[in-house]
Amino acid sequence: MMIVEARWLRARLERIPDRELFPVLDVGSSTLEYRTREQPWVEENIHAPLAARGGRVWHTDMKEAPGIDLAGDLLDPAFHTRLAELRPRTAMIFNVLHHVTDRKVLCDAIRSLVQPGGRILVSGPHDYPRHFDPIDTLWRPGVDEVAALFPGARVADAAILDGGNWRQWNANERGGRSLPRTLARLCTPFYRPGSGSRSPATRRTSCGTSAASP
Repeated sequence: MMIVEARWLRARLERIPDRELFPVLDVGSSTLEYRTREQPWVEENIHAPLAARGGRVWHTDMKEAPGIDLAGDLLDPAFHTRLAELRPRTAMIFNVLHHVTDRKVLCDAIRSLVQPGGRILVSGPHDYPRHFDPIDTLWRPGVDEVAALFPGARVADAAILDGGNWRQWNANERGGRSLPRTLARLCTPFYRPGSGSRSPATRRTSCGTSAASP
């Protein structure tokens, strides 16, 4: 996640009242080391402000490691049931969907976890070099492409953010290489009507927020 992306997401999260936001499910959150040391702006802009509000945030990922509350595969029925019991009102999916081949299936699974009237916030790359974690499908969509994954969802907010020149970016991230290109992140919040319909409502491109009510 880029700093500009984290700040954009923070601003959108701050607009959501506690009663509508929590509990939060952070899908693909990665480890505490990643969030606090490798990319400390994630902790600074996302998780520390949420913690200060006193609401519950569940960190979930495929791997077991410090900082991950629940490890497992969302497409595994038993694990999905376990997450559903948490009754999240918000799901955050930051920089995940370009690392999976079954985006639609995963989005449907996440959408089904969120309570009616809830939100799904999504982010990811719009123009960015290939990076493996463990794969990169090179999915670099625009807002419309992301929204198409979630029929019935309403885009509440959207932005393609300029992350600056690669030479200006974190030296550790680029491994000493210089790459003179702009890194764009697209942020898109979506809301779904609270009618009880189960149509999907997650979107992701570079940086995104999405609100959904299953």
